[in-house]
Amino acid sequence: MSLCASHLWLCFLLLLPLLLFMKKKVDVKRKNKQPPPGPPKLPIIGNLHQLGSLPHQSLWQLSKKYGPVMFLQLGGVPTVIVSSSKAAEEVLKVHDLDCCSRPKLAGTGKLSYNYLDIAFSPYGDYWREMRKIGVLELFSTKRVQSFRFAREEEVAFLVESMAQSSSAGRAVNLSEDLLTLAANITCRVALGKSFRGSGFDGDRFQEIIHEAMAMLGVLSASDFFPSVGWIVDRLTGLHARLERSFKELDAFYQQVIDDHLNPARMKPDQDDIIDVLLKIEKDQSEIGAVQVTKDHIKAILMNIFLAGVDTGTITMVWAMAELAKNPRVMKKVQGEIRSCVGKKGKVSETDIDQLQFLKMVVKETLRLHPPGTLLIPRETMSHFKLNGYDIDPKTRLQVNVWAIGRDPSNWKDPEDFLPERFTDSSVDFKGQHFELLPFGAGRRGCPGIYMGTAMVELTLANLLYSFDWKLPSGMKEQDIDMEEAAGHVCHFYTLLSCSKVDEKRKNKQPPPGPPKLPIIGNLHQLGSLLHRSLWQLSKKYGPVMLLQLGGVPTVIVSSSKAAEVVLKVHDLDCCSRPKLAGTGKLSYNYLDIAFSPYGDYWREMRKIGVLELFSTKRVQSFRFAREEEVAFLVESMAQSSSAGRAVNLSEELLTLTANITCRVALGKSFRGSGVDGDRFQEIIHEAMAMLSCLSASDFFPSLGWIVDRLTGLHVRLERSFKELDAFYKQVIDDHLNPARMKPDQDDIIDVLLKIEKDQSEIGAVRVTKDHIKAILMNIFLAGIDTGAITMVWAMAELVKNPRVMKKVQGEIRSCMGKKGKVSETDIDQLQFLKMVVKETLRLHPPATLLLPRETMSHFKLNGYDIDPKTRLQVNVWAIGRDPSNWKDPEEFLPERFTDSSVDFKGQHFELLPFGAGRRGCPGIYMGTAMVELTLANLLYTFDWKLPSGMKEQDIDMEEAAGQVAYKKSPLSLVPIIHQWPAEGSNSYRAL
Repeated sequence: MSLCASHLWLCFLLLLPLLLFMKKKVDVKRKNKQPPPGPPKLPIIGNLHQLGSLPHQSLWQLSKKYGPVMFLQLGGVPTVIVSSSKAAEEVLKVHDLDCCSRPKLAGTGKLSYNYLDIAFSPYGDYWREMRKIGVLELFSTKRVQSFRFAREEEVAFLVESMAQSSSAGRAVNLSEDLLTLAANITCRVALGKSFRGSGFDGDRFQEIIHEAMAMLGVLSASDFFPSVGWIVDRLTGLHARLERSFKELDAFYQQVIDDHLNPARMKPDQDDIIDVLLKIEKDQSEIGAVQVTKDHIKAILMNIFLAGVDTGTITMVWAMAELAKNPRVMKKVQGEIRSCVGKKGKVSETDIDQLQFLKMVVKETLRLHPPGTLLIPRETMSHFKLNGYDIDPKTRLQVNVWAIGRDPSNWKDPEDFLPERFTDSSVDFKGQHFELLPFGAGRRGCPGIYMGTAMVELTLANLLYSFDWKLPSGMKEQDIDMEEAAGHVCHFYTLLSCSKVDEKRKNKQPPPGPPKLPIIGNLHQLGSLLHRSLWQLSKKYGPVMLLQLGGVPTVIVSSSKAAEVVLKVHDLDCCSRPKLAGTGKLSYNYLDIAFSPYGDYWREMRKIGVLELFSTKRVQSFRFAREEEVAFLVESMAQSSSAGRAVNLSEELLTLTANITCRVALGKSFRGSGVDGDRFQEIIHEAMAMLSCLSASDFFPSLGWIVDRLTGLHVRLERSFKELDAFYKQVIDDHLNPARMKPDQDDIIDVLLKIEKDQSEIGAVRVTKDHIKAILMNIFLAGIDTGAITMVWAMAELVKNPRVMKKVQGEIRSCMGKKGKVSETDIDQLQFLKMVVKETLRLHPPATLLLPRETMSHFKLNGYDIDPKTRLQVNVWAIGRDPSNWKDPEEFLPERFTDSSVDFKGQHFELLPFGAGRRGCPGIYMGTAMVELTLANLLYTFDWKLPSGMKEQDIDMEEAAGQVAYKKSPLSLVPIIHQWPAEGSNSYRAL
């Protein structure tokens, strides 16, 4: 055994240098790779947030910064975007074989019967055989010419129909009529009969085609997150929608195939596409090693219908739109056609070759408006170099033909519609010239290009020959809307509505908001300082703004007027709370006051809070505790003053608030609680983080819990809950201990235990220890952090503004004289101190956004419709800095409250640090009593200076990330015990 082991070790030692050498070579090879440049990416989603509703335009803008070969990480998929003709030539010609496969996508896979078609099947023997059939049998020049009569007859029907509209002086919907024409011609080619005579419901068929096109172009989660995206697609309904689309198309294909196989069917004069495919199935039972079935035929029919119907229509509609917008070009092309054709009465396909300017019009239309703005994505099969950059296998690759068609390095005046640019130019769209690629190039170029252009040229020629065209009454050329519809297919505008919208919904007007991305909505626009991100967006979209945060519609309110409508006029409509991961767990499933949804239980608990826990009488009963704890703090700081040491005010004030909160809730100071102070503060901070963190399940209620488990957030929340629960249990057990000494006055736990004992039910809810723990959570998490935050910001602003510091100290010392300390009975005299607190809360509300509300019924807000189950947040930070409410809003000017009745108690909507209405903070008096007393004593007892070498402008006033406005860097100041002036001096009175 030992000998064997020795041999193994010897082999390993001999191989070790070789292994190290090989590893080094691999590392060097990897290190030497140079990927294309690209924008910075976010965790998980990568660059998905940078794809707008018009991806080709978003990618074009990005390529201006990062170059014509650009790398994006789209979810879990590395993707290269090509935006220049030179790079496209390298991809589609030089390295065509390296990247001529297709990625596996949800829509294409399903609708192509698992890649049995020509367009979407991956590169390989099967695809080569199917491509050969397409080129030689289905889309050959001979086959295209064989359908000439069908095209001419269908175009004649269209012209006749339009002539009737012309006689009646009616406008025609060209988008609709040309779509019907394309469907009729495609049916004649594929099925052997016009759509009119097919027996199908025309409107329904067009809806099916449009829905299938949408499924091919939709951004599916599984296309970007191959491992888990299918879960999202099922939850969002996209999977079911795709299945439904597939079944409808399959039923259509099956019916037309059955019609062709019917023995009673009359023998046609010429074979249509299905006849050809059925013959191939019969005569050649195998393509390579693949047994041909009806599914193969259906997959090819999908290519023909989805490509043939939509893309031809799009080109014709854009051509007519550009001609109507450019009367000079319209006149010129009509002149050419009428001159060549004379009074024949119609244009036939044999005339088309004479119409060179018409062909230029079609080319120019395809340059500006390619039907597919991005070529169908390719997938690389091997490593190659592109513009000097390394492209790895399994990279998704897309060519932005829309951007190439507008590239000023290829085209002079690229945004102008100038067909003459093709005069004496050999540039064509058949895949040999890479500055014009509407149908792609190389092995994966569109095999049906001749079929499509034959229809487009014949139709345009006849419409321009037979009719003069004018805009509807009152319209001018500049009024034509040339905006594209959202998506990858370049629609002039939405041609059909695939689902009827009821009048009620149609007439609703939601608030404005920024464009949203698939799946994540506007989540990518939330920065680390959420309130600031929303403030910037509100400047563009207004004080009532709609965001789609994942799966949750969310309205952001950023003005005092809108806040008043929400918190006063419609308070009852929106006074519930959403169910969130952190709040639900830490509140024992919403048994508290702050986070529980609106209802009978909440009303009872709110009543207990207002009458028993936070009443003026209860707050005053804890006066001695506050004064004693503040005295301890002052004494501690006096020792630091004597030693000339700076004190960390952020830390000291947090300890003070913890001590006071413990005295109020537990009946004893934190110092005497037996709990490790540093550890307890860590627990409180972690719990606050859990309440305000952006949890995936808060934005994706059905699926987000999976993400939270994968990221570790769920475990972190569970740990935070267990630590808090153990603390609550310990202090409750201490209060229930028979050996406990009877206190002079009841603390909060005493009050709650009495309520539990005396009133066993609140409404229909049995009161338990969990209810008490939930309320303790509100008290500890709100009481400790928010008070400390306000005091730290107040001291920071005062040190930064020495004039205000001097003035407030003068007021306090003038009122107090040499009493030695400020008591709570003195506070009402200190009006300027109260203004300082108000001004601090205006600029630095502890919670920058009020706790989220959830609407319970529909209501109007600033004229916009707000639906039930909408999340609603008030940006009190933004309202506090709104120049329409406050002069010089960024300045710290407590004097602005002189002779002003504005207060922070919920009656004045320009100052809302504690909210308003039914969900306003019930502990407001408890918090402000502590803040005012502490600040008064610190400013009375000490003069304050910055640590050595610091100046006022060096103070960092930056906020920490999150929804709770902590000061990012701790505030350290040097306290100097105040030296009183000589007897008889009136220096304070003078202030």
